[in-house]
Amino acid sequence: MSAGASELKRHEAFHSTCLAGPNPTRDLTIYLPPGYAETDGPYPLLVLHDGQNLFDPARAFNGQTWHVQETADALIAAGAILPMVIAGVDHGGDARIADYTPTPGNQPGAGQLDRHARFLVDEVLPFLARTYAVRTDVDGLGLGGSSLGGLATIGVATVEPGRFGRLIAMSPSVWWDRRAILRWLRRRPLTPRPRAWIDAGAKEGARTVRDARDLADLLRPTDIRGRDAVRFVIDPDGDHSETSWARRLADALRFLYAPA
Repeated sequence: MSAGASELKRHEAFHSTCLAGPNPTRDLTIYLPPGYAETDGPYPLLVLHDGQNLFDPARAFNGQTWHVQETADALIAAGAILPMVIAGVDHGGDARIADYTPTPGNQPGAGQLDRHARFLVDEVLPFLARTYAVRTDVDGLGLGGSSLGGLATIGVATVEPGRFGRLIAMSPSVWWDRRAILRWLRRRPLTPRPRAWIDAGAKEGARTVRDARDLADLLRPTDIRGRDAVRFVIDPDGDHSETSWARRLADALRFLYAPA
């Protein structure tokens, strides 16, 4: 590719032996930064949930995407973030709730997040490491998502401690099963503590904002010197939509991936 162009690579129907349900495949979309070259790697890798909503309006919910390619291109060109690879992993349609929830709650079939975590760590990450020049060490590996994808991000980081050093949880569904994810984190705090961006939109309501704040507080290191490793943001104009998450993405990437 030319030095001035990023590229999207599609891997359709990536097969899993970990996932439950009748459809054990997920599409992957890989963003390669401008000037990507294996000899310049390995690049930081950010894995994002709900891959349908990240790049292509034709596949996105209500045609609204996160504008990941355009946002990353602009930030890299400005020197605001390091060149990086971003992998969007599609959700499983009707299996989304099962994959992204840590406990059954009151929905039969839910609470399959442990399978989803194994899918990411044991199948997707090795494939990406074989195929692209990416980092899979804790400092070079990030995970993110919004809503249930934000919940899944924290859940996977809890199930697979020490694997993901940078997290993005936008409007996370902390409410699931009476805030079960907070109980998880109290029982087994993440060690080492990741660098994390947690946010919520004011228009999502006081409960959503409170839940996200409580999550950020549990993730924040107790050592005063490390407390700035977690940033909690309330978007005054934010609602529960791809448009709001797209608007906040640039700030999240700047916080997590600014050059040292």
